[in-house]
Amino acid sequence: MPKQTQASTILQQKWIARITHARAHWATFHKRVRHNRNTVAGFNWNADPTSKDFYSLRANLIHGTISAVLPNVYARNPEISIAPSHAGADIKLFCNTLEKVTNKSLEHAQLKNRAKATVRAALTCSFGILKVMYQRDPSKDGYIQGRINDAQENLLAIEELERGLRDDQSKQASKKAELEELIQSLQEQTEVHAAEGLVIDRVLTENLLIDPSICEFWDYLDADWICQVIPMKRGQAEALYKKNLASAKMYQPGQGEFSYKKAKRLASMHLDASTAPVADDQQIAVLEIWDRTTQRVYTMVEGANEWLREPYSPPRAGERWYPFFLLPYQVVDGQFVGPSLVDLTERLQEEHNETRDRFNQHRDLCIPGWVASADINEKTIKKHSDSRFGEITIVDTEGKPLNQVIIPRGHPKIDPIVYDTSAVRYDWEQVTGLQDAARSTVVRPKTATEANILQRALSGRVFEFKDQIEDWLQEIAQYSAQVLLQELSKEQVERYMGAPLSKTTMLDGKLTITQEKTFDWPELTKEKIFDLVDLRIRAGTTGAPDGIEEKEGWLKVLPMITNLSIQMQNLQARGMDYEHIRNLLRETLLRYDDRIDSNLFMPNIEKQAEGYVDPSLGINLFSERRQRVNIETSNNSNLLKEETGNDTGG
Repeated sequence: MPKQTQASTILQQKWIARITHARAHWATFHKRVRHNRNTVAGFNWNADPTSKDFYSLRANLIHGTISAVLPNVYARNPEISIAPSHAGADIKLFCNTLEKVTNKSLEHAQLKNRAKATVRAALTCSFGILKVMYQRDPSKDGYIQGRINDAQENLLAIEELERGLRDDQSKQASKKAELEELIQSLQEQTEVHAAEGLVIDRVLTENLLIDPSICEFWDYLDADWICQVIPMKRGQAEALYKKNLASAKMYQPGQGEFSYKKAKRLASMHLDASTAPVADDQQIAVLEIWDRTTQRVYTMVEGANEWLREPYSPPRAGERWYPFFLLPYQVVDGQFVGPSLVDLTERLQEEHNETRDRFNQHRDLCIPGWVASADINEKTIKKHSDSRFGEITIVDTEGKPLNQVIIPRGHPKIDPIVYDTSAVRYDWEQVTGLQDAARSTVVRPKTATEANILQRALSGRVFEFKDQIEDWLQEIAQYSAQVLLQELSKEQVERYMGAPLSKTTMLDGKLTITQEKTFDWPELTKEKIFDLVDLRIRAGTTGAPDGIEEKEGWLKVLPMITNLSIQMQNLQARGMDYEHIRNLLRETLLRYDDRIDSNLFMPNIEKQAEGYVDPSLGINLFSERRQRVNIETSNNSNLLKEETGNDTGG
């Protein structure tokens, strides 16, 4: 065996042992993650789908709470603002270009859908994960689940079908028909031949294995390695990596649930595949290992002792090494895993539903009935039980008073205090931070003022999670901007910003056409790219907008903005310093809402316009100038007449 091959085999065995240990380390947490998902869903898949036991929860409060939290913390895409890192740098056009390109790219990558799903995962599973990649070439890119549709995927599918034709003789007819249809689709060119752009994938919480030596959550960026477990059909993997993977181990969701002893045994076996070969449609586990120590990415599959592709280094990564972005719900000091919303409220939901179920069982005992004396014969009792509404029932009491023969049956009294759920509701509000008004379950009538107080309390209590989301989105946007600066050419940026504008001007009596730049996209080194711009998420842009409050606030601040703008215009027209007014306007808008760009409301007058009236002096500058022009015209006319007269007289 050559030395290089032997070293590669040793390295592969080393990574197999690491992955096996990591699976055993995170097995308990991953089992809890699947339990939390089932708790939120509420389905009992072992029961008859037509029975009441199939969905046994009387009130799924956890799902309702998640649905209430989500729009308060993430309702729309964030507004990204980019400014120069250095105050003296004149790169305003470049910042505007990068801002627009980044916003458009994140929108095309479906950031909102992916991010909302990740926030939901954080509420359910303790933390959620996004992976940001740039799509260019399937054979050179890292694995991208949500690839942009192009003809390259069709070519991979063709290779998969061709391989199936050679391997599986029994299904040649069906695979041949699929292959013909796919080739026909490719010839018709219904998709772009080779699409590229920013792509955002969502990674399931249990499909990311992090170096177990990391103890606190925010240290994951310093982990020596992170491995993404990618469930993939065998035929698809063979077409993508050009390898025969018949010996690969079949992937089973939840296969990480085994003891450490079993893990060691599997490690000694090098995760050998099962005896039965894996079919094309069965899933295998592809492992994409990002090793920060060596700055390399390793790709392998469980059950096969070879690299699916040669180890490589990402050519155009961002300033941070890992493309994975983790969002936690709660962070606990000294521990990597914090409690999710499901963990905090599961017992409260059970207590609430048990109380309500017992109340209903007690209520079922209160069925109206009668208690009859044993002396009454069965025929009389039956006649009484068969009586209808409005019917006169005759009972033979044999001379005894009726109230001594048959009386209404009593039932155990219901004590409302025993079945009161207000204590559970109080604990729920303390844990989740959601008040009655926020959950649309107002227990007693509240005024608009009380509802406003509750909404402010909600905003304060979920602010920490919302702040974490904005920091998380800012990291994603910063990383995306760094990748785009390295990947996009000027021709690609022009598609986002538009071609240069033609501007026509009159210069020295000649018509001149000049080109005005619509964007600026320099070619820079990585170091300059990382230090050039400062990217920020405008605070509060991800939450649900409050239309009424925003309109009322805008109506209050609008007269002040208008007054300051007029003062600046007057001072500028008179040649006086107006910087103090500009600073006042900027600070006013910043205090009102830091999402507003104050430059949009600042006039930029280079020359005093004709017809401008200075309100402080009451002088009509237009009239004054017009009088000057009339006087000059009159003087020139008189002079011309005198010269003409002299010439005639001569």
